[in-house]
Amino acid sequence: MLNRWLFKEVDNSALVVFRALFGLLITIEAFGAIFTGWIRRTMIEPEFTFNFIGFEFLQPLPGNGMIWYYAIMGVFGIFVMLGFKYRMSMVLYGIMWAGVYLMQKSSYNNHYYLLMLLCFIMSFLPAHRWFSIDAWRKPEISKISMPRWVWAVIVLQLWIVYTYASVAKFYPDWLDGSFPAMLMASKKDYWLVGEFLQQPWIRYAITYFGLLFDLLIIPLLLWKRTRLMAFIAAI
Repeated sequence: MLNRWLFKEVDNSALVVFRALFGLLITIEAFGAIFTGWIRRTMIEPEFTFNFIGFEFLQPLPGNGMIWYYAIMGVFGIFVMLGFKYRMSMVLYGIMWAGVYLMQKSSYNNHYYLLMLLCFIMSFLPAHRWFSIDAWRKPEISKISMPRWVWAVIVLQLWIVYTYASVAKFYPDWLDGSFPAMLMASKKDYWLVGEFLQQPWIRYAITYFGLLFDLLIIPLLLWKRTRLMAFIAAI
């Protein structure tokens, strides 16, 4: 029964849309790092980088090399979005992103790790078989269905992320609102909402809405009766 469920052919339109949006987001991530100055602040100006243990050989390229590095990543992101040379583009973006992730630990973000995982997962999925340049150039690969396990892999990965995000909040400094208060204090100078975000009830709303949202959002999205409500909450 499990095999029948996993290998049953289902509509692949969600995967195709996911590929296009994922490609758009990783393109923005790459070019955004250039235009916001993040690369210069994180990779070019520092005199020392904190590599992950065992990856000391990964060092930023000299001069403006990292800017060109990210520009190439952005091109691969565009290719993923358009479904052009999809697998090659997805693998190369994933390798380049992993290289950056491992060479500068001081800029760690758990979502950066998630992005690395998703790049390598997506490189194995048939996300280019519809609404893509690859499918247009090779009509024989066109397909409007996929095995259900493809859907299950992405859902499971995101479920793991959100569940761990919720579990990670079960510690005193989160539960008493201390950490959310510290986060909001850094936004005190924001126009219009800065003072509002300092209200005591705001920190507790963030504390418990964040904890419950991370724990429940995937189950609520999977259940048809709550899907619309959960989608609006996620947005």
